Amino acid sequence: MDDTQPLDLQIQRPIELSGLLKVLAEPVRLRMLRLLSGQESLCCRLVPTGVESEEQDVRIYGLCVQDLVAHLGLPQSTVSHHLNVLKNAGVVRSVKQGVWVFYFRDEETVNALKRAINLL
Repeated sequence: MDDTQPLDLQIQRPIELSGLLKVLAEPVRLRMLRLLSGQESLCCRLVPTGVESEEQDVRIYGLCVQDLVAHLGLPQSTVSHHLNVLKNAGVVRSVKQGVWVFYFRDEETVNALKRAINLL
């Protein structure tokens, strides 16, 4: 597979595999994705309504920056930087509710990445 080709024509924003792998090469970002997956033993918060999902009944869970700061033990500025990189890569999305910003995985992009890796 040519690593400059979009991962999947089904996703809204084509992402180059090599660029996405560079983003995910940082261990802190991989840990963040794992935390946002809900597979860790921590309490994710229900993301406020207004986030589109393919399935209407699916609840989306996410974390705010302070949740990630507490779980990762990193400064807020470092966590915010890594979230911004993940968001720009299309792997993480966010929704603002009042003063809180909730971050959650873009499962469409994560699944497209999994399919692309399986083709290697």
